[in-house]
Amino acid sequence: MKKYVFIICLLMCFCHIKAQETEKESKFKLSFSERVRLTTIDKAITLDKDKDVLTFTRWRTYLGAEYTPNAHLGMKLELGNEARIWMSPSSKKTTLDEIFINQLYVNYQNVANLPLDIRLGRQNIMLDEGFICIDGNPLVGSRSNYFNALKTVYRFNDRNKLTAFFTYNTRKEEFLPILHEKDPYQLLEEQTNSGLGVHHNSKIKQLDWSTYYFYKNYLKYDALPEAHTHTVGTRLSLPFLNSFSFTTEFAYQLGKVDQFNRQSYGGYSRLDYKFEESIPLLDCISAGAFYLSGDDPKTERIEGWDPLWSRWPKWSESYVYTLIAENKGKAGYWSNINAVNLGFGATLAPNVKFNADYLYLSAPKPNETAFCSGGGKTRGNLFIMKLSYQIHKNWAGHFLFEHFTPGNFYFNGADPYNWARFELKYTL
Repeated sequence: MKKYVFIICLLMCFCHIKAQETEKESKFKLSFSERVRLTTIDKAITLDKDKDVLTFTRWRTYLGAEYTPNAHLGMKLELGNEARIWMSPSSKKTTLDEIFINQLYVNYQNVANLPLDIRLGRQNIMLDEGFICIDGNPLVGSRSNYFNALKTVYRFNDRNKLTAFFTYNTRKEEFLPILHEKDPYQLLEEQTNSGLGVHHNSKIKQLDWSTYYFYKNYLKYDALPEAHTHTVGTRLSLPFLNSFSFTTEFAYQLGKVDQFNRQSYGGYSRLDYKFEESIPLLDCISAGAFYLSGDDPKTERIEGWDPLWSRWPKWSESYVYTLIAENKGKAGYWSNINAVNLGFGATLAPNVKFNADYLYLSAPKPNETAFCSGGGKTRGNLFIMKLSYQIHKNWAGHFLFEHFTPGNFYFNGADPYNWARFELKYTL
């Protein structure tokens, strides 16, 4: 561990010096970030107090370079690594992990002097709040979330744009080299998949309105069948009465899983109220709900929501682990869930923010695994608290705590858990 920390410190110093040297040169830019997390998962995976507590540190390093020879053309290469140093249980082995290519793309803006941008290669893609599209490799956690994609953006004007992309993501790295590759290899997703998306966003006065279509095709692998999902949806966000804003998104899915037809739907709504400066500390309060349809085991159809490229901690960092056992080992597979949530945000100091949320979680449909054998529909109560701080322009971090009390959806005797994380991040 000491050797790894020493290497990181050397990289930080080198990149900081080089960044100062190239600060006035617009054609070449060096980037670097180091994120350190101390995480204890507690019993979030098993809901069993007799199982081992998982505690570890994660050291994620990004080192990149961008080259922009002119106003139209740009290129980026970024390497990534995330070492995991285990503290418990003792059976877990510390590894420096592999060095992979996190970003590698060519970007061309204003093609043929049109308001058209094209980006080809390995890149991040996030549309709206990430309800459908944000993460192309969910099995590596937050190590990376890239897509191998061709993406185009056409700007009709300042308030209307159309984004379209095609992507092909493999279950393990097949396109680019890896240094110090894991053995066995690192899975990126359970099945190789391809897909496309067409997303239109427009701003009509104060209304922010998106409509979209996504398609994802899963290739058969071992016992996992071939499947495909078509998704159409819309998102609306509207401020009103000075301090209020309302956001809602809904999507409908059709497709097939093997020989079975898919028909599912999901969405969320949220009402926010921002306080004026006359209210000390308190910034905003919010109330909302989300619904992701569940599969009815009594029918031949597949009614369960397919999260497509959104298996990330949108609503909870800890509960993505609890979802593993009921979804055949799939982490972050948000499906068969409805929730009501309340929250607030506060500014404790100019550089310190505090947020708290409560979620009441339930399940629309039963789940036939032993893990979810309680016979009821109440998943439980989830409490989330996050303290964020900005130490310096290059240094930021947070402390996150989540507590979950399971309900009668889970097996008899399911235990609550306390999940916690401390993060410190340096960005150049």
